[in-house]
Amino acid sequence: MLYYIKAGGPILYVLLILSVVSLGVILERSLCFIKNKTSVDSMFKKEIKELLIEGKYNEAIEFSKKEKGVIGKTLTKFLIRYCLIGDYKNSDELLREIELEEMDILEKNTYILGIIAYTAPMIGLLGTVTGMIQAFGKIAVTGTGDPNAIAGGISQALLTTAGGLIIAIPSIIAYNIFNKKIEKMSLEVEKIATFIVNIVKR
Repeated sequence: MLYYIKAGGPILYVLLILSVVSLGVILERSLCFIKNKTSVDSMFKKEIKELLIEGKYNEAIEFSKKEKGVIGKTLTKFLIRYCLIGDYKNSDELLREIELEEMDILEKNTYILGIIAYTAPMIGLLGTVTGMIQAFGKIAVTGTGDPNAIAGGISQALLTTAGGLIIAIPSIIAYNIFNKKIEKMSLEVEKIATFIVNIVKR
């Protein structure tokens, strides 16, 4: 392993740092999404519907607090402002405002994966170019008779290319999975909030 790191040159050290950052973000975001459910079950909808129809807004708010994670927090804030405070300016606008506040928790650090996913191959390509420059520089000095003279440059070129791709592929996969989960959770919040608004407006 140490041999490959040394052979890869300074560019590979940069890629190693990026790989550690990427792994850290993936683990941290995975834990965040495990704690936050992406949907609510039918029993939750049934219970909160009955409470709202009966006008038991305080009980509905307390019940929504039991729903852990971003969805629960978003609905709780929405119920407090819409049902108790009477913030009727625009239910869609109000929901969007609260949703943006809460969704920020899920989106935190996700952009880092996007940056790494797109820059790692470019950094790997930079290592490829510098490795080939090094190899051709030695060819210019020693000629083509000694393959060992150019092996180091070619080795660096191949290792950095591989390193960039190895980092980028899981980063892209994780980035897209996390964004899909955020999108799904956002849609679920909008659906349940619309469901609540329709009940309250009756």
